[in-house]
Amino acid sequence: MTRALTLGQDALDRLMPMHLCLAENGAIRFAGPTMQKLLPAGARVAEDIFVEAKGGGTGRVMSRIRAAGPGGRLSLRLRRHRPIVLRGHVVEPGFGELLLNFGFGVSLSDAVAAFGLTENDFAPTELALELMFLQEANRAIQGELARFNRHLMLARQDAEREAHTDPLTGVLNRRGLLAAMRGALDPRGGQGFALIHLDLDNFKPVNDRLGHPTGDRLLRDVAQVLGRMTRSRDHVARIGGDEFVLILGGSWTCQALTGIGQRIIRGIEQVSPGDCGVSASLGIVLSAGYGPDEIDRMLNDADVALYRSKNAGKGRVSVAPLPVDNALRPLPGPR
Repeated sequence: MTRALTLGQDALDRLMPMHLCLAENGAIRFAGPTMQKLLPAGARVAEDIFVEAKGGGTGRVMSRIRAAGPGGRLSLRLRRHRPIVLRGHVVEPGFGELLLNFGFGVSLSDAVAAFGLTENDFAPTELALELMFLQEANRAIQGELARFNRHLMLARQDAEREAHTDPLTGVLNRRGLLAAMRGALDPRGGQGFALIHLDLDNFKPVNDRLGHPTGDRLLRDVAQVLGRMTRSRDHVARIGGDEFVLILGGSWTCQALTGIGQRIIRGIEQVSPGDCGVSASLGIVLSAGYGPDEIDRMLNDADVALYRSKNAGKGRVSVAPLPVDNALRPLPGPR
């Protein structure tokens, strides 16, 4: 047995906040609270609100609504927000008018953004609520993933920096130097550089007479001297014991490099503790003539130039502008 059910406007608004009631001629009778947010100001008929979902012309909206028939499915596009398509159905409530009820479907995100909709604009049983919750959860997950990736990137950068840094002096270690040389010798860089190999003179007596803490302090002071002598684009590395290597970017003359080397020697002599007479011997090579796979050869040539300074009396600068010929290498002498 069936009975007629009469719903008041308040109940209809709660159950179907996206409903729209039209007269047979398309005039708007009333609309649910959410649908009212979608209506353009001054809208009087269905043509003021909708166009056909597939781009039909003006004047065919009511034909499309009538063609859907009672209980039939209907798709219409908002006239002033064309990306948003409403999907719903049509019923005849029995008083000579048409009652339409809509949902957003895949246009939900666009509609929420365009009209500032919240969960209060949908019926509690509306699937749109579930989609909104899923979207909110997805945004939260994406945010957490972004934060996690940032933390991971920073942790990786910290680990890489630590792996390339000498813990005593804070400058690059041998691994960091090799990475810097690979970048400097990359032919795509297009710039030359000078490589300075530096070894302290008379360092051993510092440890023997004054102790290793004093020797460590001197190494840190030397690193600071080298840092003051270089620019932000240059590199300073400690490759073991009292040996340091500098990469000075750009084009250099032998005269300019000799001048820099002499300033480095004076700076180191000024931080020498007591009467130990610590100085430095330098060997310098230019990158011209070296390929990206000749890092070892370049370091070896700088080492040969360094021995020339040692053998010539220490506290000196030797510049080898071109790759050193193996046949001309001097025999290493004492450091």
